Amino acid sequence: MCARVTRRQKFIVPKLISNDRLSVLRNYALGPGLEVVEVGYNHRTGQLDLKQLRTELGGDVAGVYIENPSYLGFLETQGDEIAAAAHKTGALFVVGVNPISLGLFKGPGEYGADIVVGEGQPLGNPVSFGGPSLGIFACRDESKLLRQLPGRLIGATTTLDGKARGYCMVLQTREQHIRRERATSSICTNAALCAVSAAIYLASLGPRGLRDLAELCASNASYAMKKLNTIKGLRAPIFDAPHFNEFTLNCDDTHVSIQKLNAGLLKRGIQGGKPLRAEFPELGKTALLCTTELHSRDDIDRLASALKELLGGKG
Repeated sequence: MCARVTRRQKFIVPKLISNDRLSVLRNYALGPGLEVVEVGYNHRTGQLDLKQLRTELGGDVAGVYIENPSYLGFLETQGDEIAAAAHKTGALFVVGVNPISLGLFKGPGEYGADIVVGEGQPLGNPVSFGGPSLGIFACRDESKLLRQLPGRLIGATTTLDGKARGYCMVLQTREQHIRRERATSSICTNAALCAVSAAIYLASLGPRGLRDLAELCASNASYAMKKLNTIKGLRAPIFDAPHFNEFTLNCDDTHVSIQKLNAGLLKRGIQGGKPLRAEFPELGKTALLCTTELHSRDDIDRLASALKELLGGKG
């Protein structure tokens, strides 16, 4: 979408991004001949390397993408500066979000995002072994962006008698029955059931409920990090930055690997964190953990007790 709007061929992403997501992005970029460039990070804070970003930015860059919270759980606090740097060269600024986090943190539009994407599964949908789910896709209310949105656009209107609300396809010149193979609506799936579930979930929560939910997730992560940091040899998180509900756990100062810790946890009925060494060798023995509203303080205490026992301490 960024390439179609700007007619440029280069797209910038952070190095700290999921291998799976990067693989999908590179596959989509291969056909139209787009170049995907990774920008490094500050090894203390995890924040995007602004100096390298400004070096990569130029008249050939279509867009800059960040995730907030990031793949490793920390918040990218330089959103305004990244947006300004991208816009200065005519590039679009794209932000990937966890929708639950928006109950607590500033929305991407407030720090300059042109396009916002996200995974809608946390909004009342089960994990379901990877699917089905729904995506979130939004952009600024500008014609040049709206006309390049993927998928079908449905607008609200009124019925002929003006007494009831109705829905219809809008901007139909984008559609398959008019533009055929050049239609921007060609990439779409029917996730209506998941979207209905998400709508019901959000309506049931309301603004205050969404904020309470986000606060609970963040509070659980904060409690877990403090608890795990009391165990000799463990460090959580590895980056000095604010976090939402995901965080990293490092055990470089122990004699045990992440895989062995996870095997021991599984025997105790606990699912351990995702090992990150294959994706980011420089992070050493580090795993990615997550807490949600489904976890209680007792659950977190049990995790800490099990890890302490596995590392040779008392449970």
